[in-house]
Amino acid sequence: MILTILKAELRNMRRDPMYIFFAFYPVILGTIGYFLIPYIEEQSPGTPWANILAMLFIILTGYIFGALTAFTLLDDKDDNVLMSLKITPISVKYYVIIKLAISFIFGFIATLAIIYGTGFLSNTSFLVIFLIGIVGAIQGPGVALIVNSFSENKVEGFVIMKLSGLIIIFPVIAFFVSGFIQNLLGIAPGYWAARIIELELVPTEEGSVLLTFIFGVLYNMVALYLLMKLYTKKSNI
Repeated sequence: MILTILKAELRNMRRDPMYIFFAFYPVILGTIGYFLIPYIEEQSPGTPWANILAMLFIILTGYIFGALTAFTLLDDKDDNVLMSLKITPISVKYYVIIKLAISFIFGFIATLAIIYGTGFLSNTSFLVIFLIGIVGAIQGPGVALIVNSFSENKVEGFVIMKLSGLIIIFPVIAFFVSGFIQNLLGIAPGYWAARIIELELVPTEEGSVLLTFIFGVLYNMVALYLLMKLYTKKSNI
């Protein structure tokens, strides 16, 4: 079942230029970051801009694969794939969950690849990078569900995706605030990965990587549960 859905996802990517663009977007980000971030560090020493840009490139990876899965689910809706599955032994909800899991796996692998390929976190242990990969990729399924819960077609989905992308600015704001205000920004799914990255990049920052990871996973899992309930109710599956 998983391999069948994975093959279908790859076929969707090949037939639509937009999917191809999204699939290679992490490579584009990584290539730009590889050259741009050292340049910013050289031109603006002592400023946080290079760190912020590195953080954005890392957390964008999971978001991109979430957007990609969102549009494949909208395609399934337009092509009546979800409706057709209702008359088969395969649970529609199970089908959707597998697609969300594939989004997470791709996002996780791509996040690790962009970190190691660019050397953004060269002084960070593998364990911490592994945790960043998990909590960074877990936002992908959330993005997919947000887009599909509030849109009827790919045009609306693209608008919702762009609006949801605004929350990516929350982790940037977190670099400049602290305490209670910073915790409020945790509503953004990508905040938790960004917070771990900040703890690694800014030695003076106080906080626990492990606790941040645990809270990030718990928050995202609760959010995914609620979004899945909303999506299944709206789609009648």
